[in-house]
Amino acid sequence: MAKCFGDLRLRAATLALPILSLVAQNAYAGGFEVPDNGAQSVGRGNAFTAKADDLTALAHNPGALIKSKGANLLYSHNVVHAPQSFTRQVSNMPSKPLPNLPEGGRADPFATQSNKTPWFALGGMLVGSYDFGLENWTFAAGVYGPSAAGHQEWDVNGGQRWMLTKMDALMVFYSLAAAYGVPDKFGIGVTAQVVSQPSTEMSLVVDGDNGSQLAPYYKGSEIESTLKLSAPPTFSAIVGGWWRPVENIEIGASGRVIPVNLNGKGNFTIATTPTGAKFTEAQLTVLGSSAALQLVLPATAHVGIRYRGLDKAVELAEGETPTTKPRPERWDIELDFAYEAWSKLKDFNVDLEGEIQLFAKANAQDVVVAKRWKDTLSLRLGGSYNLPTIPVGFMAGTFVESGAVPHNYENLDFPSYNRLGVNAGVKVKAGPVDIIAAYSHIFQETRTVDETYAKVFQQRPVAPCPGGCKGYDGVPANAGTFTSSFDIISASAAIKF
Repeated sequence: MAKCFGDLRLRAATLALPILSLVAQNAYAGGFEVPDNGAQSVGRGNAFTAKADDLTALAHNPGALIKSKGANLLYSHNVVHAPQSFTRQVSNMPSKPLPNLPEGGRADPFATQSNKTPWFALGGMLVGSYDFGLENWTFAAGVYGPSAAGHQEWDVNGGQRWMLTKMDALMVFYSLAAAYGVPDKFGIGVTAQVVSQPSTEMSLVVDGDNGSQLAPYYKGSEIESTLKLSAPPTFSAIVGGWWRPVENIEIGASGRVIPVNLNGKGNFTIATTPTGAKFTEAQLTVLGSSAALQLVLPATAHVGIRYRGLDKAVELAEGETPTTKPRPERWDIELDFAYEAWSKLKDFNVDLEGEIQLFAKANAQDVVVAKRWKDTLSLRLGGSYNLPTIPVGFMAGTFVESGAVPHNYENLDFPSYNRLGVNAGVKVKAGPVDIIAAYSHIFQETRTVDETYAKVFQQRPVAPCPGGCKGYDGVPANAGTFTSSFDIISASAAIKF
């Protein structure tokens, strides 16, 4: 919250500032992704650290790229369906009686509001590899985005409006990888990445009242504020390896060892809402507007162990040895554990510059927002079965994952709660081409926040609470019930030349 200024003109001029801190909360933070990239990983419940036998190993375990000898090309695509809804709790805060609804286009603040654009289809991944004729090396290059839903649109008149009205977010990983090893014994590797954040845009509504009257639902002095950021490329790296100590067992480990430091820069704007007062264009102009926000995607660690069900020994022709005719793998089962250190992100520090004209000219003030995110843990179990007579295989798996968002800090921008995933897929081999289709449904717990304990407050910077709110800490914006889930539809095609 903005601190209380003695001079009302200065307080009025800071109207747009604290809401920008809330806007910034979706800028590529922990728990933003849902597991995982790659159709084969999706089909196996994301238990893929030890197996990782296609080019998505670039992201999962670069050491396993040694399994992909020769020249190879893979394209995989995730389409994410992320339905989310919020039902506002009736507030106990003092306020004027609600008008007869609907009035002036206002929606019922207690009606369940849902994301109008739950489908997000920009989850592509393209990877190519070649060994340059080297027996113990494989090299790969790829580009992909996170497995996530990067767009939301909500009713600007709905009960969720004080948390979020719109969000667009994009991130790209440009990757080069190298792996060294023996394809049927072990591999170690590294993926060097340049990470780009081309754009992040978020909007929400704030209460601009300069008096002590609280406004849990609607106010004529409300405005909508938008933050727009992009980050220049930054460097990161993933390392990984796998080992087959005996014929039936594989062990894998990988992780992000260099955190992603994103230095987002851009600007902020303010605008009227359909039901608020109509400020002039001059009042809504921010001179010299700029914004900056530093975010970190922290270190991660994945470990897995896999059991391979092998066919009986094949008959060898004269002169052949078991090393030239390995036993075919008929089925496998893998157990993975994943850890992501999101507790490193305690606060978002938003650096704002510019002269706001809304009520009186004054400089923008910086803002610090506490998030209190938690480390996430995930347990993943999955496997595959290949039919003995035709080139068709099936995959299935499940996973559980803890949420990064603490209770009472729930927000629409960052729905990372305790999860359960149910996954399945099918693989068809047609000559040198492998085609995989997979599906995952991810159940998330329903969260209900009581107004007494809510930690996300309606932004009210002109008369900040408690000084300008008759002693109240503020009007809770996230008091209510949050429901969400995810569906991932994934497909890939890989060719070996």
